[in-house]
Amino acid sequence: MKFFVKNFGCRLNQFEGDAIFEMLIRAGFVPGNAKDSDLIIVNGCTVTSRADQKVRQFIHKIMRTNPNARIILTSCTAEAIKKGILKGINGVEVVGWEDKFSIDKYILGMPKPSHDRFPHISRKSVSRTRAWVKIQDGCSRQCAFCIVPVVRGRSVSRSSRDIIDQIRELTMSGFAEIVLTGVDIGNWSDGRVGLAKLVEMILSLTDVKVLRLSSLEPPGLTDELIEVFCTNERIAPHLHIPIQSGSERVLKLMNRDWYKLDELIGRIEKVINCRDGVCIGTDIIVGFPGENDEDFEATERLLRSGYFAYAHIFKFSPRPMTPAYNLKPIPSKTVNERAKRIKEIDRNNRMSFAKKFVGKILDFIPERVTEEKVFGHSLNYLKVVAQGSAKRGEISKVLVEDFAEMTVFGKVLSDVK
Repeated sequence: MKFFVKNFGCRLNQFEGDAIFEMLIRAGFVPGNAKDSDLIIVNGCTVTSRADQKVRQFIHKIMRTNPNARIILTSCTAEAIKKGILKGINGVEVVGWEDKFSIDKYILGMPKPSHDRFPHISRKSVSRTRAWVKIQDGCSRQCAFCIVPVVRGRSVSRSSRDIIDQIRELTMSGFAEIVLTGVDIGNWSDGRVGLAKLVEMILSLTDVKVLRLSSLEPPGLTDELIEVFCTNERIAPHLHIPIQSGSERVLKLMNRDWYKLDELIGRIEKVINCRDGVCIGTDIIVGFPGENDEDFEATERLLRSGYFAYAHIFKFSPRPMTPAYNLKPIPSKTVNERAKRIKEIDRNNRMSFAKKFVGKILDFIPERVTEEKVFGHSLNYLKVVAQGSAKRGEISKVLVEDFAEMTVFGKVLSDVK
């Protein structure tokens, strides 16, 4: 039986899609494409209404182009349907968390819930150049706009021993870069051990060449983690810290008053100043109910501050079963105008950050190699387009000659005369 896995949303969903892919390979299924596969697994995302729309559009397209395929919808979209938040789709099976990571048995008619939120993946089935390791799932923070705690539940952590064992396996099989991922990795714990100590243990007990942290909520940027980050160059010089707004008043409306902006900026400054070329990204929500002109201008000032290389910008999307769902919305014209202004600031930030590296040498990991060019990402998260040759998945060097938005162009160092 041929199968195809389509992933939507965050890196965590991507990891879980890879885990499903591996399970099906081990069970004897054969990878195919969306048009000719007997089985389509849709790993859905419901974080915004636009995400819901993309999932449904894909499913309806499959129904037209591959009408005989068996379609299984899983992940956050499936949980939202099971909880009555979203309507189901006729002809589509919905598989929740209890069967997601034993989906091979579910497909074969042998339901055996694994209840394991932390499946393993290996080099054998994953063709990517970096490996994601899921260390945590769920969220206990209850932000007013966020549906994730509803569909993924409260925060749960994977054991440090299991994490380290998987990273050892992945590094021995050839991965140069490991990414720690989860919904709220800063909330990870194993007894009294927190994220900073886990990172130290990984660096001490494994041969990982590059360790990257995925999205980190502001409370996760502790003094202990900053110390580890600043003193270990095997940690990628890149952090993504969702701030959501530059207004303390709006953060309170969002139920995110569990950090103070001035204290957080002070911590970010320490991170930027302790190592060369550090890249800091963030998330911004525009148009949260109650956001006035003064609040929005505070967010503009924050993004103009020079701390953030890039921002992921979202227009507020009301999600059912969240505290913000029934709040009075801001007129769409106002939201669109604000989003346009913020995106222009972000575009300038992306250009400015990339420009800093012209004439410098950056480490990067090639992801795609052609006869003349190498494409990849630098350790500080810039897209790299380089003339020359390099081996896919191995750390290489590029001499930067030009730039665009969060992108650098140059020559692979081995080819520079």
